[in-house]
Amino acid sequence: MKLQLPPIENSTDFEDLICDLFNLQNATASFKKFGKQGHKQKGIDIFSVELDTVIQCKKKDLSRKQSLLKKELLNDIEEDVKKIISNDLRIKFNRLYIVTTLENHPDFDEYCEDIKEMYDCKFDITFWGWNTIQDLILNNEKLLKKYYPQFLWTTENEEENFLRNQTLKNRIKKDFSDWLNYPLKNRKRKSKMLIRKFNDKSYPHTNEPNEFGEYDWYNAGLYQTYDKGLEFIISTHEIISLQNNKWRFLKPEEKTNGNNFIVSKIGKINYSEIIDYDIDGNEYHLHPHFYCKFSYSGTPYEEIYYVDIDKIFNRFEIINHENG
Repeated sequence: MKLQLPPIENSTDFEDLICDLFNLQNATASFKKFGKQGHKQKGIDIFSVELDTVIQCKKKDLSRKQSLLKKELLNDIEEDVKKIISNDLRIKFNRLYIVTTLENHPDFDEYCEDIKEMYDCKFDITFWGWNTIQDLILNNEKLLKKYYPQFLWTTENEEENFLRNQTLKNRIKKDFSDWLNYPLKNRKRKSKMLIRKFNDKSYPHTNEPNEFGEYDWYNAGLYQTYDKGLEFIISTHEIISLQNNKWRFLKPEEKTNGNNFIVSKIGKINYSEIIDYDIDGNEYHLHPHFYCKFSYSGTPYEEIYYVDIDKIFNRFEIINHENG
């Protein structure tokens, strides 16, 4: 479905839009406004000496009855042509554009030809309704950014984010190869990392819970990669496996049995959540620091799950957790 842009509501803004549009369409900077409100404009609003072109802008209140607007615009076209002919317009031109916020209609095109013949105009008269203007705007990113930023497609942003995440992914793959190329038990380097909220001001002096009861910096173990980012070991727990894939945490007074497991709590951080990292750490914590957004209820984790520390294929999902 084709995107529909609402017409500009302010007359001055509409003239600015048309001036920018004609400059961009013609790869020039020669189009400029002919005076401003209060000046005697002699039937034109915009002109280009370089291209021998003048433009008359007709911003209409589209809340009014369409039949009245159409009649009014037809009358405007004739009156503007008469003004151009009768006034001492010292601008050489061979084409007049009538541009409006009303939709295209063949009656306007035909009427422009009739007026040219009626007044024996030495210039052509071209009509552009909102449909024509809108199509040109939609094909010009600069105009969309300036006049309709809310209607910009996200394709470019998505592409930029994708490329940014791919670059970060490749950097991490190279810089953290000593960790990620080996399973936990075979690593020669400690897996401890510092997870930090990128704009936190409390580190390293204080560390109070945030509004979600979470902390803005803490240690976590680098676990492995996944398709969209990195997984970290947040903590270790003992759980009981129940029927129907359910599970719960082991209570302190309970004894272990065959259904008990030691599990790691795993948090998944999307590459888009990672602002940057410092592989060397700092004088307070010498292990790598990951600077992240904390977009998920005061944490950087888009997903959390639990995994058996002895059998990594034995995974326990949050959705199956039972209290008790």
